[in-house]
Amino acid sequence: MNSNNNNSQVILDLRHGTNHPLSLRYSEIFSSALLQADFNYGRAQPGIALNESSPFVDAAKVAIENGIEKKNTLDLMQESLRLYYDHVQPNNAAEWLGINSQSTSLLAQVPPWGAVFPWRARTQESYQKAYEKAAHEENMAVGMKRGIEDGWLFCGAVSHEKIRIEAERILYVLRRISNDGYQRDDTADGDVRATALIDENNHWRWLITAGNHRAAAATALGYSSIPVRINLVISRQDVSFWKHVVEGLFTAEEALTIFDNFFYARPCAILLPWLQIREGVK
Repeated sequence: MNSNNNNSQVILDLRHGTNHPLSLRYSEIFSSALLQADFNYGRAQPGIALNESSPFVDAAKVAIENGIEKKNTLDLMQESLRLYYDHVQPNNAAEWLGINSQSTSLLAQVPPWGAVFPWRARTQESYQKAYEKAAHEENMAVGMKRGIEDGWLFCGAVSHEKIRIEAERILYVLRRISNDGYQRDDTADGDVRATALIDENNHWRWLITAGNHRAAAATALGYSSIPVRINLVISRQDVSFWKHVVEGLFTAEEALTIFDNFFYARPCAILLPWLQIREGVK
């Protein structure tokens, strides 16, 4: 456990206890918890199952099959990712979330990266700006002085340069994990981070909020689970208390549809063309 005196920064390790996110709610001095998370229950936007249909996992598997040190591996990874980005191009946030947005037109007027989840506390505008800032920082980290105008990592349309960046990031973590095993630490970027989604029977799934490339690489390398840092626990039965349901951005029905799409890894309409082509390629 982290020895930092600031309790809000101390990570509660639940891996050898309940290994359930609800325990975090009853651990008042802790802001996050470490759980051993099974990849069968891992989810990525917009409801993709990590162990079945993730474009990042597909690209990582291509690299492993070809050889992660071969010169043409990065090109093959980019081809794999391009298949996804060329066919998954939502027009707006509502389409990305798989809803018609009957309650408001706002989500139909903002880009996919403005698709704030109904259970989040931050505003739609601040959520969108956070993704735009993250896109700039991620691109800068690999020497590309560009921002969200080159595209968002989760969907198309994206530039050729952005596809290369995503392939490079996956290949980088593949090499690290292959050489050193899966490593974690208590620093801010030391874990894959996720939101825990809990149904009425207290079954839980984990939705990645940071560390998509790391999780994809570990999945492709055959890991069945990894430590994941949870800082938000969302219960389906509390839908009427979710901020953006209370404020009217989503109806309760829309909010539950989004929750269930993630929880059960139900592909929304925007994914179907890519999934069909992907099955044909496989």
